[in-house]
Amino acid sequence: MEHRSAFPTPPRSTTHSDIAFIGGGFRTTTFLSSAPALLLRRVRVYERGTTMGPGGFARYGITTTSIGSRFFKHLDLSGPFVPRARSSALTDVARAERPVAMPLLASALTTLGRTLQDALGADGVRLGSTVVAVHADRDRHRVDVRLADGSTESSRHAVLATGRTERAHPELASWRAKVLLSGAVISTAHRSEIKDRLLAAGGRPVVVAGSSHSAMSALQVLLDLRAELRAEHPGAPLPSVQVVRRGPGRLMYDSTDLARRGQVPGRERPFDPVSDVCPATGIVYRDSGLRHRSRALYCALWAGELPGAALVDAPVLAAAADRLEEAALVVQALGYHGRAPDLYLDGVLVRPGDSPERLLADDDGALLLNGVAQSLLSVLRVEPTPLDRRDSTAYASDLYQRLADRLAARATEAGA
Repeated sequence: MEHRSAFPTPPRSTTHSDIAFIGGGFRTTTFLSSAPALLLRRVRVYERGTTMGPGGFARYGITTTSIGSRFFKHLDLSGPFVPRARSSALTDVARAERPVAMPLLASALTTLGRTLQDALGADGVRLGSTVVAVHADRDRHRVDVRLADGSTESSRHAVLATGRTERAHPELASWRAKVLLSGAVISTAHRSEIKDRLLAAGGRPVVVAGSSHSAMSALQVLLDLRAELRAEHPGAPLPSVQVVRRGPGRLMYDSTDLARRGQVPGRERPFDPVSDVCPATGIVYRDSGLRHRSRALYCALWAGELPGAALVDAPVLAAAADRLEEAALVVQALGYHGRAPDLYLDGVLVRPGDSPERLLADDDGALLLNGVAQSLLSVLRVEPTPLDRRDSTAYASDLYQRLADRLAARATEAGA
């Protein structure tokens, strides 16, 4: 992919906003609804979809992996959000102490998104706007945002809240023609297509590469579709599902005592009491471990209790090459990568959008480039939790407050 080496900076000195949010999905919506005071600034949100709030969650026909209330733990129902305290679409999820159906979460986020759209006005939310490049100009103390339609708008600060995506995994390159990403499998938009492909498989197996939450969600969808096809096409050969894991899984436990008594050799990875236990709660594999429905499904799969599905061990995917070759379809469930537009600093491209490097940020959300915090750019939980900091409640627990304070301070310094 070719990238321009310099960003053409418009000559004007005026800015269209104090804070520009690149992305209007889950992160931007929950962040702004945790800091209503920021809405007094000139905020502009660029969202490539047609609705602010749910982002990709609107497409998933599965159950959340976390309890509903965890998605709204920072919610502040003051200011323009006061009426939302009476919205059952929001409060039923915000108070839920169990996983919820993803469409219910999407509905709750849509409710917040509409409130934000009303508060920000037509000029504050740009739906159907894809940002392709962001330029931080330190001399001019501003950020220029270039859109796919070729226009450019300026802000005093930009927050990257562009979400995560799956990228083609190099270990599956030899079978790329028949690989589907797990996100496509769990999406309601592709359900009919995948069902047709399962029927057309003629009994050849489907391989799920990975044993993460995404893998278990994809497995559940595949099993559900198999059941539908069995009822609709009696006697038709249907594919089995083989889940290839590269090592024993992590299962979440509420305490080290429960983990010591409950861990099963071979089924799961033994925990390290230093790195795998949350220092505040004592929960084992708090974030990285399978939990709720995914945990139960994985345990049943390991025990051989899922008809039509089997667990296969392969330390590297190449060790399962014969299974991948035989498969009619391969589902990739091997993790996510932060999505971002091209990033420029003082006219020079410093990080192309397809860069393999992670988008790093300090504890108050400032983008880090070569270890240096950038005062004009922030990152709002775009990347998955770093491997050395997951499973601890300490990581990013105060990010929303710290970022809100920093954005307010910067706007004040700039005289906004």
